[in-house]
Amino acid sequence: MIVGGRALPPAMSLAPARAVIALTAAAACGRGASPAPPPASLDAAAALAIDAGPLAAPGDLPCDGQIRTLAPGVTGERRPIAAPSPLPGVEPCLDVVRIDLALHRVKLIMASRDGAPRPVPRWADEVGAIAAVNAGMFGDDHRGLGHLRDGAHVDRDRDNPRYGGWLLFDPIAPGDPPVRVLGRDCPGVDAAAARARYRGQIQSYRLLGCAGEALAWADEKRYSAAAFGVDRAGRLVLLHTRAPFRMADLATALAAPGLELAGALYAEGGPEATLVAGRGAGRWLRVGSYESGYWEDDSNHAAWDVPNVLTAIPRAATSP
Repeated sequence: MIVGGRALPPAMSLAPARAVIALTAAAACGRGASPAPPPASLDAAAALAIDAGPLAAPGDLPCDGQIRTLAPGVTGERRPIAAPSPLPGVEPCLDVVRIDLALHRVKLIMASRDGAPRPVPRWADEVGAIAAVNAGMFGDDHRGLGHLRDGAHVDRDRDNPRYGGWLLFDPIAPGDPPVRVLGRDCPGVDAAAARARYRGQIQSYRLLGCAGEALAWADEKRYSAAAFGVDRAGRLVLLHTRAPFRMADLATALAAPGLELAGALYAEGGPEATLVAGRGAGRWLRVGSYESGYWEDDSNHAAWDVPNVLTAIPRAATSP
């Protein structure tokens, strides 16, 4: 069983941390463990104490599937999900951010190289990112639970046998796609050879199969979730749902024809799940809350500290 630690947001730094709920895989993926009791919920003032900059809260925009421009080469959509949720009062909506990689480059931020864990919006601001999301689950050492590398820096030099997919970015050959989702068992694909062609790699559980079909997760728990992937137009896609779902239901929603996703990987669940996109008054900030057996309500509104973040940075900008 893989167990890691969770970093609490600044307003909760004195509360006891608890272990990351370990994920297990049967025929598909699953999640299970006996978590410690959750710390006290944040009040509204403490939850927003983090300097996250301007934001558009989920309730500010209708869940209508309309495509909105968040920045040059960055769009956002809010799409309804037809699946049962343990919180009927929370809108069952999927936030979808698509990023044109002709205008933006993918960068992986890692605490093992770039500094102490901090909230996703703060990481994004520090590197000049136009969008960012969790780069996967992590252990007590703040390193990823699967293979994680960006250029010459390797955060975790390990092929996690439970993880069936990779997000590959920063190709060595200019003719290769700027980003790609790779499945370990996809027919006709030499995973080792494909990975050798990319400088950046994030390993995680897959939500979609080799043809973009939904994968069946064994996990029956429900939680807010963040994910990332690639659409059929070759754009990087960042995904988030505050409403808690079984991951099998989320995978079914991601396989819907209208989304046109070529592949998607699970990033994080529960209160840590965070997505930020855009700048200024229209900036989107999405944070998670509900997690079965740990935080079973909609009270969290803070972006929690996380060590590893997937970002998109405008190509005209130079990051620190």
